[in-house]
Amino acid sequence: MAFEVLYQRHHKRLWNYLSRRTPQRAEDLFQECFARLLERRDQWNGNPFLPWLLVMARHLMIDDFRRERTRRTEELTEMAATPASDMDEWLEGVPAETQRLIRDHYIAGFSYEELAMKYQTTPAGLRQKLSRALRSLKKEHA
Repeated sequence: MAFEVLYQRHHKRLWNYLSRRTPQRAEDLFQECFARLLERRDQWNGNPFLPWLLVMARHLMIDDFRRERTRRTEELTEMAATPASDMDEWLEGVPAETQRLIRDHYIAGFSYEELAMKYQTTPAGLRQKLSRALRSLKKEHA
């Protein structure tokens, strides 16, 4: 009964919060958040409920982001073990500089800091460039 009241009172706010930040994963995170709420109901200390719920949702989004990033890295590591000809085919259509970045980071194993020095950019800029390249490759090969 109390869970139904909480759900009715807060489900719209939680849905809006998740769908604005992670539209492609909002449904899964929404359900996971209410499941976690049931698991951790004894941890609520009586403070305002909605901020507690939104912090829980934020932590779920962060965990989801980290899992996705790890999964993408594992996919690229597996891809790096394929023959060079397969790699060339997979990277076909990708700008040459981006191909070098992908090979240097995922195959040669250079760190972001080492590559930032090599390409005269910041580690954050390099991460962003690699992330964009991976997203475009994922769309292209999905």
